[in-house]
Amino acid sequence: MDTPIFLTGFARSGTTLVNRILCDYFDAGFVNEGQFIISFGLRLARYGDLQRSDNHRRLVQDISEDRFFSILKKNYDVEIDWPHVATVLPTFAAIVLDILRQISDQMGKGRIGSKYPVFGRHLNLLSRHFPDCRIVHVVRDGRDCALSHKHVRWGHQNTYAAAVHWRDYLLRARTDAQSMPGRYLEINYEDLLSKPESSIALLEKFITGASAGPVTGRFMRDAQRLKPEKIARWRQAMTPHAQAIFEGVAGDALRQAGYPLTGIAHQPSFLSRGLYVAHDRLSREAWYLARKVFPGISEYR
Repeated sequence: MDTPIFLTGFARSGTTLVNRILCDYFDAGFVNEGQFIISFGLRLARYGDLQRSDNHRRLVQDISEDRFFSILKKNYDVEIDWPHVATVLPTFAAIVLDILRQISDQMGKGRIGSKYPVFGRHLNLLSRHFPDCRIVHVVRDGRDCALSHKHVRWGHQNTYAAAVHWRDYLLRARTDAQSMPGRYLEINYEDLLSKPESSIALLEKFITGASAGPVTGRFMRDAQRLKPEKIARWRQAMTPHAQAIFEGVAGDALRQAGYPLTGIAHQPSFLSRGLYVAHDRLSREAWYLARKVFPGISEYR
């Protein structure tokens, strides 16, 4: 129960669904996305030797002021006991684990961990600080991810950008996972919707070590809530030109992940690629700026 589980997947891959499954069926106390784990893990060197009380105290103070915790208190009525956090071993891992344990306890759950799409880009960092952690990576056909991104204002707003980032994400996560034998599991989103029993059984074995399947049996009694019609929407909803662009950019990753190819691939010109990148970056930055000015603006189009 004290082994952290980190749930990840390219944005719009189905991590929200798997997060709910972990909470409802696996006693996991996961809340809003744990950005603070990565953001502070990446800049940990600036705090120096944490054995020094002033450095340790400064790190705990800065973490306590992270936006994650104001959202946590607002959305889940969970409040961290920071004086208690300050008493744990002077390591980044001990601080994070105490925070995750407090969250889980206040949620009435047993397992600890967090969900965050960016975890998949930093598996080495997670493994370094949490050498016994487990990673659950949700993989979805990148073409459906690209379609879904266009329905949210913060997502990649053109097919080329979505393909580049989806490919990079998948290949990087799989490469880094090679140093985590037995602690990394991929859950295929399409299999979860179309073959839920085998997918949940795999997840149950990975998390609990049990092969009898009591969690799987309980899940299957509620499996009618799944929506298999979400599989391969790209065939109807994505234009042939967009399909060709995605395949031209990320066809190798699609093939590696077991997804079918159309056989028609198009690699945009150098100028087109630059325009796609600029469009994606400007549209996303405009969204974040608008959100600061108008906090109530919907994230959905």
